[in-house]
Amino acid sequence: MKILDRIALGILILGGIHLLLIGLIGFNTVELVFGSPEEWGTRIVYIVIGLSALWCFKYFSFTPRGGSRLKDR
Repeated sequence: MKILDRIALGILILGGIHLLLIGLIGFNTVELVFGSPEEWGTRIVYIVIGLSALWCFKYFSFTPRGGSRLKDR
């Protein structure tokens, strides 16, 4: 699962950079590559970014030392 965690985190970082570009200069890289928001390619990219965010949500239970604060429960 470690490789899946790294892939999801990488996709989430790229999604964050994508949103930064939209916010700062109005440049939407996903729509540039895949077309308008109504097309399936664009929708799939946004779905993958959203699923990656949900997958990385589990990192809220980790402590700075690398362990889980829920381990002893």
